[in-house]
Amino acid sequence: MSYPLLPELKVLASPALMRRGCVNLIRCDAIKSEAGARWEKIGGAVSAQLETLLRQKLGPSDFFAALDDTTFLVSMPSADAESAQVLCLRVAHELHTMFLGPCKIAKLRIARAVDLNGDKIEVADLEGETLGRLAARAGLACDEEFLRKPHPAGVARPPDGDLRPAFCEKFLPVWDAQREAVTAYRCVTVESPAVHSSDPTAMKFKLVLGAALSRIRQAASALDRHLKAGDHFLVFAAVPYEVLASPIGRMEIASLCRGLSATLRPYLVFEIDDVPCGVPQSRLFDLVGVLRPFCRAVAGQLPARISSYGIYQGAGLKAIGLSLTANGAAATEMNSEVYKLATAAKRLRIISFVSDAGTEDAVSWARSQGVNYISGPIIGLPLDEPVCVHRLTIAEMCATVR
Repeated sequence: MSYPLLPELKVLASPALMRRGCVNLIRCDAIKSEAGARWEKIGGAVSAQLETLLRQKLGPSDFFAALDDTTFLVSMPSADAESAQVLCLRVAHELHTMFLGPCKIAKLRIARAVDLNGDKIEVADLEGETLGRLAARAGLACDEEFLRKPHPAGVARPPDGDLRPAFCEKFLPVWDAQREAVTAYRCVTVESPAVHSSDPTAMKFKLVLGAALSRIRQAASALDRHLKAGDHFLVFAAVPYEVLASPIGRMEIASLCRGLSATLRPYLVFEIDDVPCGVPQSRLFDLVGVLRPFCRAVAGQLPARISSYGIYQGAGLKAIGLSLTANGAAATEMNSEVYKLATAAKRLRIISFVSDAGTEDAVSWARSQGVNYISGPIIGLPLDEPVCVHRLTIAEMCATVR
């Protein structure tokens, strides 16, 4: 199948981009066919809504263009092939649902651009198990009969079972320093597939994203179990800044969070980790806004040696914190950083926290400065399952490490 391509669009569909698989087409011809005579009335709205969805979900380096009234070309130079196709599939699904209600995956029309032939672009439809695999990655329901359709000859069959890499999460106790009790847990990844220096950047990002999604799932699952049993505590789920800063990452996180029960939100805290220095307040505010609808609060683990915390005022963060092992700083320097953090949090009227506390002196200093939450080996080792809120005095804590 081929489509005419205007000369000015050839830069969006260069041979190099097509070889990488990041040039794809979203086709609305199934919507047009199902709508029948109604297409004359809704066709313009369908195209306009598709443009709106693409503007919302694509990144600054991505592009799209209409090839005809039912076909849009989407070029995503910053994404790998599968991530680009997953985004297109989600957009197509959301568009179809908006205008015609729920649909089967087989009705969605996604194609990959494979070649340029003069002024025409050659495309190949994504179908069968390939489409099923993308649907699984996108979190879209896909009936088994469709997934088991004969697979095209010469194309490797995806492995059985869960397509996500295996991650292992545990729950690190978080100590309320002023009340002297364990009232929360941080869901942390303690084991994940190895990342090698020779791995492509896209593969490394996929593993970081996979770990973040897995932490959210495990945090939500633990909360659900304990809330049903009558236990109430907070769970912090870490989301790396680089994941939220990516359009693909934001889309994956938001899609997963939309499926979480609203009853979990008062007990779930998202923690944006590894926030780099110099992030504009407006940028951070936008990223916090992605998470805010799905949780009690959004916290930010900030870099050490910040000259001023004023830039974080008005960014939407309800808590700010530091890792005591960040940047390999000496204990005396980290004491100064904890003092600045606690002072800034009081001035901004938000919560403060420190992680990776490993000594009695570190805990005592942070507590004396008014830090609200502390986690680390001295507070407690990672657990397979959270336990109920319990009192833990500083004397009891220190006694266990002597």
